[in-house]
Amino acid sequence: MDISTALMILTAVVTYLIWWSFIARSMKGPRVWPIFGGLPDLILHSNSMHDWIADNLRKCGGTYQTCVLAIPFLARKQSLVTVTCDPKNLEHILKGRFDNYPKGPNWQSVFHDLLGDGIFNSDGETWLFQRKTAALEFTTRTLRQAMARWVSRAIKQRFCPILEAAQQQSKPVDLQDMLLRLTFDNICGLTFGKDPQTLSLEFPENGFAVSFDRATEATLQRFILPKILWKLKKFLRLGMEFSLRQSLEHIDAYLSDIINNRKLELVSQQSGGNGNPHDDLLSRFMKKKESYSDNFLQHVALNFILAGRDTSSTALSWFFWLVIQNPEVEEKILIEICTVLMETRGNDTRKWLEEPLVFEEVDRLTYLKAALSETLRLYPSVPQDSKHVVADDVLPSGAFVPGRIIHYLLHIRSPRICLGKDLAYLQMKSIAAALLLHHRLSVVPGHRVEQKMSLTLFMKYGLMVNVHPRDLKPVVERVCKTALHK
Repeated sequence: MDISTALMILTAVVTYLIWWSFIARSMKGPRVWPIFGGLPDLILHSNSMHDWIADNLRKCGGTYQTCVLAIPFLARKQSLVTVTCDPKNLEHILKGRFDNYPKGPNWQSVFHDLLGDGIFNSDGETWLFQRKTAALEFTTRTLRQAMARWVSRAIKQRFCPILEAAQQQSKPVDLQDMLLRLTFDNICGLTFGKDPQTLSLEFPENGFAVSFDRATEATLQRFILPKILWKLKKFLRLGMEFSLRQSLEHIDAYLSDIINNRKLELVSQQSGGNGNPHDDLLSRFMKKKESYSDNFLQHVALNFILAGRDTSSTALSWFFWLVIQNPEVEEKILIEICTVLMETRGNDTRKWLEEPLVFEEVDRLTYLKAALSETLRLYPSVPQDSKHVVADDVLPSGAFVPGRIIHYLLHIRSPRICLGKDLAYLQMKSIAAALLLHHRLSVVPGHRVEQKMSLTLFMKYGLMVNVHPRDLKPVVERVCKTALHK
């Protein structure tokens, strides 16, 4: 190598290192390495990513920026990633400049096969129309009453009997799996009026539930792979993409059958014929004046199932785990439940256990709701999300955000407001009250409770618990003493 070539290489290296040192100093987040940027630390903390990002945000005051690749002309644009949990920034992203932060083409392409143009995979006018339509339905009392009926039926006929059997046989149960099955059955009932009964003593395998799980898993894998790679696998029908195709075919057949039968039932009712009235979301959409395609109706159903199943079950799993760790909170919850039931059902505790709490009783459990809210603050069901940045912007914190992607974290702030919030709390409070009234839980010795790194904050190894009988006498005595002193 001649001197001139060596000098050129040396000059290039020195120039790059000067540029890199400037970039590294300008970013407050995790360490930026030469060439590879923030990738090494990202890979190193891949198994504890949520906590790692939260720690970075605490150190940086709620907002930081890093670059995926530290390469000139890319680091400040294509490779720059902004991460924030600052409430002012979040309000700016999700409300003030909502039009500048859509889900974006990458998100939509990943989820399109499963969710189509449904509410959780659409932007602009398509999203706004579905949001307004769904908002009208979610505010109706009849829908909340329908949810209460589905939840009460599942609790009484399947959830409580399974826990009772586990207690009598001294067998541990995976509570997370039970809750996933229970909330899946409830959301399917509320969404399209059919209970798949995945939660039962036999823990059966349901074809629709299995296909839905596989389709969701395959869809989430697309976030890990480069777009060109999963597109190629889809074209060649390889691996998870082949599984996704098969699952979607099964889901399509299952929902098509439900929609066709529902159409016939609605026509029969309109013509004065017999038939059971339906109060599920699918029927409500089908009864509207607008004419929706079967494909649109399927995507409506799938969007709400995806949103309503994993989020509630995950929150309940972490709630019960926290209750086990904090017996003083458990006692306060029980005192509140018993106080309400004493006023509504009298002093005979046997009557308290005959039926699940009704809508009006559940609505009075304010401390339980606060405990669930605190669980969501500590372990949000969806701990982080991302948005596409249409045009360059400056956040209220002062951070410049170029048109690409911004990530925001919900891991250290209160839960978001969503359309199904009231229905979710109704379901979670009903399930929590039923379990805590009948049983006391303990984690199986040696069982590891860890976060699973996914879009939804599952427990990596489930929640294996032993089920013990609940002695309500001490709680009732405390309630009675409190009542006497008032």
